[in-house]
Amino acid sequence: MSISEPEVIDAMAANGSELVMAVFDHFTWLVEQVQHLKYLQRKFNAYIRFIDSKGWKEKFGDIEFHSYKIEVVFKYHWHESFERMIESVRDRLDEKNIKIVYRVGGNEDEKNTFYSWT
Repeated sequence: MSISEPEVIDAMAANGSELVMAVFDHFTWLVEQVQHLKYLQRKFNAYIRFIDSKGWKEKFGDIEFHSYKIEVVFKYHWHESFERMIESVRDRLDEKNIKIVYRVGGNEDEKNTFYSWT
């Protein structure tokens, strides 16, 4: 599971009426920032298609979710271009009640530090 597998939902769980899905990103930002963003964009688009098609019904049955959270867990701190990308799709996400939260999980100094965008 990684951002290089866009059609794979890395992890998901129900939290009341919210569907929480995770994206695990192990790539660095030192080289190929544009390609990195394309991988993330494809992954997010696949998750949005999954939400729109109610793909969770196979696992959760008739539960109806009212909101959605995509948690991105980075191995390395993200580049500012990632935040610009998220900001550029803000209206689309708001329409669908999708919130993106992100954190660094591979850096001991930033472990358990959450950043969120709503």
